[in-house]
Amino acid sequence: VTPGRPETRPDARPDNRPETHRDPVTPGRPDARPDNRPETRRDPVTPGRPETRPDARPDNRPETRRDPATPNRPDARPDNRPDNRPEAGRPGNWHDRREPGRPEAGRPDRRLPQREVIRTPRGGEIHRTPTGAIREVRTPNGALIHHSPNGVRRVEVVRPGGGVIVANATGRAGYLQRQVTWHNRPVIQRTYVFNGVVRPRVFRPWAHGGRVYPIYVPVRHYRPAFYHWCYTPWRRPVVYHWGWRTRPWYGYYGGYWTPYPTYVSPYFWLADFLVSTTLEVAYLSQNASFSEPPVVYDETTAMSPEAKQAIADEVRRQMEEARANQAADYDLQSSEPPPLFSRNGPKVFLVNAEVMGYDGERECPLSEGDVLQLVNPPAPGSEWAEVSILSTRGRCPRGSIVSVRTLDLQEMQNHMRAIVDQGLEKLQSEKGGGLAPLPPQAFGSTAAPFSDELQAENDALDQLTLAVKDANRSEQEIIQEGVPAPAAGTTTLSLGMSRAEVERLLGPPQTKVELGAKVIYTYPDKDLKITFLKGKVSDVQ
Repeated sequence: VTPGRPETRPDARPDNRPETHRDPVTPGRPDARPDNRPETRRDPVTPGRPETRPDARPDNRPETRRDPATPNRPDARPDNRPDNRPEAGRPGNWHDRREPGRPEAGRPDRRLPQREVIRTPRGGEIHRTPTGAIREVRTPNGALIHHSPNGVRRVEVVRPGGGVIVANATGRAGYLQRQVTWHNRPVIQRTYVFNGVVRPRVFRPWAHGGRVYPIYVPVRHYRPAFYHWCYTPWRRPVVYHWGWRTRPWYGYYGGYWTPYPTYVSPYFWLADFLVSTTLEVAYLSQNASFSEPPVVYDETTAMSPEAKQAIADEVRRQMEEARANQAADYDLQSSEPPPLFSRNGPKVFLVNAEVMGYDGERECPLSEGDVLQLVNPPAPGSEWAEVSILSTRGRCPRGSIVSVRTLDLQEMQNHMRAIVDQGLEKLQSEKGGGLAPLPPQAFGSTAAPFSDELQAENDALDQLTLAVKDANRSEQEIIQEGVPAPAAGTTTLSLGMSRAEVERLLGPPQTKVELGAKVIYTYPDKDLKITFLKGKVSDVQ
């Protein structure tokens, strides 16, 4: 067992036959269940309800959905139908709910946090936790606004014709997605925007179980000698001076992650390039999350050497795969499932944007820079996968086993491959990137046959900004519709209020945390935490 890495025993695999649900066999009494199916036993806490069935929803209460979160991938449309039945003609609705009482293949039947769903007269929805924190707001025009426990907001908008916009709260970072065809084959094209730079990417869609998985497709490959150079150890370590050590984002994350002091092979450099680019993008997109109060990292909370090694091993696996499967990578006609569902696929994931994991009924927010290890490959079409947390900046401790949506893991894998490709491009164009000179046979690349047709949308930033502006306005209206009128003499908070307005209502906060455009007020006596983004209330808990 590698130190610091959770042991993955066969008995740790997600299984629908948990031993804890079986009675021990009394000596001298034959087991009444000759097969291995678990007995459906009554829950001792809730009499009269089988343990394997979902919680019944009491009448006369706002609808509480068992599925805790909207898939944070925009390949499925928001479904505003009050029931859970799939829309006619579709393989499943956007949550791909399971049949009541029957666990999904390859995943234990875990109970997940319930949400209170408030529907407004104009067709909006507000999804709240039992504590009242907003997790989602859905607008009638197809926008979905995610609220993370750390105050990070993300906007997704489904447009007519299958187009999708995904953006951060400011509208200055995100991507546009549209469906295109190449040789009569549907292809997903995204235009990413970050820090004023526009970059197109191509994905091969794979539809299964009512969900569509976008699988990243590289636009170029290099000579086999280049990949060999990238993961071959050198005779002596090389010192490399990164140019971002004095930048604010590194100061913010510096206690959690630090680059290698020297490099014994380029793939370790690529691993640091991947982590640093991920953290920089998150910080500059104003999506940098935090733990309150600001974290002071030590050897028990900083990214461990084992987690860094796991990332480097995954980078090397990707390069070996790219070297061996150059022709297959370009096959947009392929109907093969994502490597995520293969035993030879990715095992380690770097979280690039906040997503939600679940430990039973407990929310486990996963933040940028967290490192996850797949416990076992999920069954094809499975909506969930079990992962172990190798390193984290969030609330769930290192070593926890949590459930994460397979769509989220696929997006993490897409991000890792895309950033590693950027690092390879840098090494190739800079003839070794200042690490070591490339051998002559390592120069040169081959472009994908569809690369000439790959065009970015030049007005992508304007579209992101406009979509977020419209979604924010609709969200304000929906929340005000969904909040009951206050009684006389009570204090009312609402999204969009300024810091001065909040202080006039509640007084000065007991604690204040400032991080650039993000500010946190806490009022322990009122059990309130208020998050401001660019001077306006963005979340109240």
